[in-house]
Amino acid sequence: MFGKEYKDLMFRVQGSRFKVQGLFFSLISCLTSNVLLAQVSLDSVLPKYPFIVVDSNIVYNDSVALQPFYEKLLQLQKTKEGRVNVVHIGDSHIQADHFSGKLRQDLQCDFGNAGRGFVFPYRVAKTNEPISYKTSTNVAWQYKRNVFPEQPLPIGIGGITIETGDTAAEIKLTVKDQGGLDYSFTKLTLFHDRSEENFDFAIYDSLYNEIGYINNSVAGENKYTSILTFDKPYRNIIIKSCPRNTSQTCAQIFGMLLENDKPGILYNMIGVNGAEYRHYTRSQYFVEQLPLLKPDLVIISLGTNEGYTAAFDKDKFYSNIDTLVTAVRKANPGAAFLLTTPGDSFRRTRKGRVKNPDMLDARNTVIRYCKNNNLAYWDLYAVMGGYGSMAQWYKSKLTAKDRLHFGARGYMIQAGLMYKAIIAKYNKYVEKGK
Repeated sequence: MFGKEYKDLMFRVQGSRFKVQGLFFSLISCLTSNVLLAQVSLDSVLPKYPFIVVDSNIVYNDSVALQPFYEKLLQLQKTKEGRVNVVHIGDSHIQADHFSGKLRQDLQCDFGNAGRGFVFPYRVAKTNEPISYKTSTNVAWQYKRNVFPEQPLPIGIGGITIETGDTAAEIKLTVKDQGGLDYSFTKLTLFHDRSEENFDFAIYDSLYNEIGYINNSVAGENKYTSILTFDKPYRNIIIKSCPRNTSQTCAQIFGMLLENDKPGILYNMIGVNGAEYRHYTRSQYFVEQLPLLKPDLVIISLGTNEGYTAAFDKDKFYSNIDTLVTAVRKANPGAAFLLTTPGDSFRRTRKGRVKNPDMLDARNTVIRYCKNNNLAYWDLYAVMGGYGSMAQWYKSKLTAKDRLHFGARGYMIQAGLMYKAIIAKYNKYVEKGK
């Protein structure tokens, strides 16, 4: 009816103290288009889905756990200077970026757009990619997800690694604006193996004009990243292998960070299909590289895959949560943490798909861990409606056929609810400080 921008924003949350209240149709200040588009509030959508438990839409245990994050948001809002960095770690619910992408748009529309953030060339690794960017390549790359530890490639910050020995290898990257937000970038950080046996890279614009060069022999700030800044913003670049000598035999890439030169939110999504807590812990360079994103808030949305298996062990799950969270907290002492519980789902059996009671145990284990360790959490399971609620979400066409994943609309509703919950607690923090 109103085009792509409308679809991107149709579940944009109302309710921030920084927005005008009570409008059904409003002009979206963050839109670059001159066209007046309809903005449908979350509150106008929810009555269609009475099984959603709005009273459970709360960020719990946040008064101490998220105070540093709230304060940084407040200072950003007041001064219009600096960055607040969010890192969202997850599984297939996150890799597609419907859920995290909506949170990104909402935060950036309220607090400023500092860029698209961390991206991984998923298509180069033969898997699904977010709609906010597109990658392609001219050669075959080896690839490894962190769910396959027996493969030889080391895993870095993206949870996936790609590698090639082809000297002609190229990766084309195109970013796409979302929700009226400009995702062109003036700064590229390439996460890669900078050892001497790895290729240098030449960076080109879409017309193959060279706009940057990465030389592995030049000392950098660390052994994992090379940083290029450009004199103008780009939406399309080509990263080309450029071996300097015969001793350089391959290229190994962990991901890319895309930024502009503006203050605001930098929301980094890291998602891997099939991932569990233990897979990120076993990723060789993941914890070591994560501080390079300088997270102020780490959101972890895992547990679905652990709870899906018939061999679910809640004590082992608790231990795996602790191992990852403890390692990430130690490496990022200034970061706040927010965990989300897995939602209700069905499990595939010989008799077909049936309700999965173990997901309730997984949800309860996440909550128990957060309470024991003073971490904030958002209870998706309760918000959905509890045990068996996935049937209602499926009947309302908000999920995939597997009744484990959601459709884009379902993810956007979840993201709108979570954002509303975060902003409600943030507003209380602001009011309390007056």
